[in-house]
Amino acid sequence: LLDGKDRDLVCSIVSAGAKAVEIPIFCKIRLLDTLDETIRLCKQLCDAGASLIAVHGRYRASWERKGPGARDGPALMDQIGEIKKAVPQIPIIANGNTITFEDVEANLKLT
Repeated sequence: LLDGKDRDLVCSIVSAGAKAVEIPIFCKIRLLDTLDETIRLCKQLCDAGASLIAVHGRYRASWERKGPGARDGPALMDQIGEIKKAVPQIPIIANGNTITFEDVEANLKLT
């Protein structure tokens, strides 16, 4: 549901949830094909009523991944920092690429 054709549906789901409950609505996404596209989605989710967005700092796999814990490469933490700057209205947090305590500290500084 990250493609542009699904954007209205996703935002309407977030909006309906935000209107229906008194608890925060959190969303989790992956990076889209471009940083600008990801920022646009985050702004749309924020406008729809999301209270927090967790960004998994990897792109969707374009090939078949194999084995337990298969990944598409290292998380692109710098892009999450750029998203955070572009959408200051709500918390943007990093999801993924956190293995050590040092990773946790780095993520906290970034987001």
